[in-house]
Amino acid sequence: MSNAMFAIWIGLSAGILLLFLYAAFLNLRRRQAPDAELGDLMNSFLPVNVDVLSEIVNPAQQRYLQETFGRDELLRIYRKQVSLTIECLRRMSHNAALLQQVGYAQLHSGNQLIASLAQEMVDAGVHVRLYTFMALIVLQVRSSLQVLPLFSAVNTADVRGIVASSLLPAYALLKDKADHLTCLKFSSLHESLAQSL
Repeated sequence: MSNAMFAIWIGLSAGILLLFLYAAFLNLRRRQAPDAELGDLMNSFLPVNVDVLSEIVNPAQQRYLQETFGRDELLRIYRKQVSLTIECLRRMSHNAALLQQVGYAQLHSGNQLIASLAQEMVDAGVHVRLYTFMALIVLQVRSSLQVLPLFSAVNTADVRGIVASSLLPAYALLKDKADHLTCLKFSSLHESLAQSL
């Protein structure tokens, strides 16, 4: 029993250390990146179909699939859903990072309202990136456990919880903050950005 507890503590400690190293790496990379203007980044945004992601994490949809399809077809559908979810999460994280770059560039604006909105957008981006990071780790672990059929698909309630209760509202908030900032600072790019997110 003591060996198992020791292994758990070592695993948790290593996980926390990796999380801190990841945060330090992102901070270092942010400091080295030049200030970005929204116009320069417009072609870099990746559209995210939030409706598809919402449908994937909908428990009623999952129950319907389980009642309708056989085991092999269900496993194929789950693998496709995991792939779509991972792609959506990566796009969300990518867009959040770009919006954070724009926010960092506006933090020292002479207009206090723009600086305040930029800080709020940076903070919202942190939440989106944290939730996508956690969900991606869980999905990658589940995907690697394909030895047990349906394990990675059926037991994804924790991913659904992260996505439905945390990530989707955080991404909506990030889009809202970006919308407010672009209305004030980059009004000519407002519509383009709304369609790109």
